[in-house]
Amino acid sequence: MVEHPANMDWGDYSTNAGIVTKQKDKVLTALKAEKSLKNIASEISLAGAGFINISIRKDFLINQVNQLLKGDWEKPLKGKKIMVEFAHPNTHKEMHIGHMRTLIVGEALSRIFEANGAKVFRANYQGDIGPHVAKSIWGTQKLLRRRKLSWEEAEKLSLAEKAHLLGEGYVLGNRDYNQNKAEIDALNNQIYQHQPEIEAVYQRTRGWSLEYYDQFYQRFGTKFDRLFFESEVAEKGKEIVLKNIGRVFARSRGAVVFKGEKYGLHTRVFITKDGNPTYEAKDIGLGPLQFQVFNFDRCIHVVANEQAGYFQVVIKALELLDKKFIGREHHLPMGMVNLIGKKISSRTGEIIKVDSLLAEVKVKLEQLCQDEAVLEQAAIGAVKYSILKTNCKQDVVFEVNKSVSLEGNSGPYLQYSFARCRSVLAKAAEQGAARVGGTYREEDELLRLLARFGEAVNQAAEELAPDAAAKYLYDLAQKFNVFYNQRRIAGNRFRLWLTQATAEILGQGLSLLGISAPEKM
Repeated sequence: MVEHPANMDWGDYSTNAGIVTKQKDKVLTALKAEKSLKNIASEISLAGAGFINISIRKDFLINQVNQLLKGDWEKPLKGKKIMVEFAHPNTHKEMHIGHMRTLIVGEALSRIFEANGAKVFRANYQGDIGPHVAKSIWGTQKLLRRRKLSWEEAEKLSLAEKAHLLGEGYVLGNRDYNQNKAEIDALNNQIYQHQPEIEAVYQRTRGWSLEYYDQFYQRFGTKFDRLFFESEVAEKGKEIVLKNIGRVFARSRGAVVFKGEKYGLHTRVFITKDGNPTYEAKDIGLGPLQFQVFNFDRCIHVVANEQAGYFQVVIKALELLDKKFIGREHHLPMGMVNLIGKKISSRTGEIIKVDSLLAEVKVKLEQLCQDEAVLEQAAIGAVKYSILKTNCKQDVVFEVNKSVSLEGNSGPYLQYSFARCRSVLAKAAEQGAARVGGTYREEDELLRLLARFGEAVNQAAEELAPDAAAKYLYDLAQKFNVFYNQRRIAGNRFRLWLTQATAEILGQGLSLLGISAPEKM
């Protein structure tokens, strides 16, 4: 095993080869004789426990950083085609912070894959048909009657108001479903069949949702290459399932199911006894369509970890239907997002809306900056970084005060560090620089960390872990601020170069996370 030691005093790399082979002296001698290491190592030494530490020459590190600044490092995904499917807000509901997490993570992963050489296709699969739509429309119609509003009058409401109206309608429809099951189920069938008496209402309300969501996509810096919808794959999925009864699927009590037990999974319904395709059947129609649109090597579905069992069944069914899907479909399970201990539930209306959260964060940041554009960048950065610094599979507890702190592990802290670099460089440009200076611990550690940027980006891509990139950037900002506080930078060419390199790598790294880097804060 070769890794970076926890303490930089021990060197740049450490290996346990001496311990594993039980021949530490022989391994040490062999490493010192290794020609490629002789060219780059300043010291190769044996640690007390038997680990062998390797320190890299300063001139080699400087050259490596200069290459990184040009974007020149090993790109393991070069030539690969990756579809990242994320966001997934169902129409006829409001966007809550659970959707926000998949939106933020999906965009960050897309940028990280691109930085590693991949061609990326951003996809968004949205539920625009099904029981939730019927419940929302049914409930919204009830609300409009109570408020004595026509659909034309509702059209004049703001986008946020229209989205909230649909959200209220869904909560009402879901709450009253058991008492009105026959009526709502009939409405659901009418929507599936595109019957004229409901089609206009369906298209109007669907349009409200899509326009409302698009505002968030723009605000969060995401542009999808293709929006996929349940309505366009429902019939095709049903057709594929029916054609493969007996081979992949089976009839059971009037429904069509996939018997997953034989594969160590569980049984799921793909077509109901009423003849309607379920989410599962729609995904069976989605897979071939996505592959037709973008001939991917890998498709990553960024979806909540609650759906892990669901995806295991759907992916297995796809692989049995067509061998080309084997090894191509991947579910990245996402943990929950909690704020003040609340669990999100659009069914009960207990949701934390994205626009409300951003407004609250902005209020906290007003003491930092008065410029509206920078305030927006800082708010988005605070929210994004709070999500991305946590491993995808873990739950996020969002704390507004911590998210905006300039003293802790936050987006604004990284943005402020970048702005500090730019400020130092701007002042130095006016003064000029003559001295080169010696080597101090703060300089040395900053240089060595700068040289690891490519590794951090590669790790984030390999492990599907934007938090690896976030951790690296936080460490870099900390190292720079220690350097800034301990050493005079102005007038010293090497320190100015370190500052310039830090600014560029912080800027690039923040961009990979989808976070803007303001020049001034």
